[in-house]
Amino acid sequence: MVIINKQRICKWFICIITDNKKVFEIDISLDGLINKVTVLGASDLKWTDTKLSEGFKREIGKSTIYFMDGEAILRKQLLPAKPFRKLVPDKKLTTDFLTMDIETIRLDTGKISPYLICAYDGQDYITSYNENPKALFTSFIEQLLARTNKNQTIYAHNLSAFDGVLTMRYLMEYGDVEPLLFNNKLMSISLRMENGQTIQWKINSLFNMCI
Repeated sequence: MVIINKQRICKWFICIITDNKKVFEIDISLDGLINKVTVLGASDLKWTDTKLSEGFKREIGKSTIYFMDGEAILRKQLLPAKPFRKLVPDKKLTTDFLTMDIETIRLDTGKISPYLICAYDGQDYITSYNENPKALFTSFIEQLLARTNKNQTIYAHNLSAFDGVLTMRYLMEYGDVEPLLFNNKLMSISLRMENGQTIQWKINSLFNMCI
């Protein structure tokens, strides 16, 4: 890449660069958190990269892609949808579910890393502890699958934020993962496995739907 021109305008650094094939305009915020990229020419392709606490998101047209450690872990797209319909209230209290929480620490590098996952069904606990994130989630999911071969529902703390993105990353190798978003908030994650079993993660309170 060769920098053709660079100047500061208000709160942005405006850079014109080329790779000898295409010419790009990259608008970089002064805090370094946002890059607005435009491919100059007939294509007029453009996207915006925003740095997150872990990884970054790329907004291109009506699509948003979330990256972590250089890997795309979530893709979402705005689609036309029918309005919500009124649901019939349950006539009995359901207790067949689990609650779950993920604990994280900030490493010396500044990276946030999970180290503990706990779940509780009202009688028994599932606990996974490991400083390796992949081993941590593998242990938790295997304990979850060993619990029953029936469908399971889990209400997870902070699902609509960091915990949900983190969870999805490690579910993909177990089956088909389907996230549900509302107003750019992650509402639920469904994991459908080859044996027909479904595990669904949901936000842990109605408060999350209103923020």
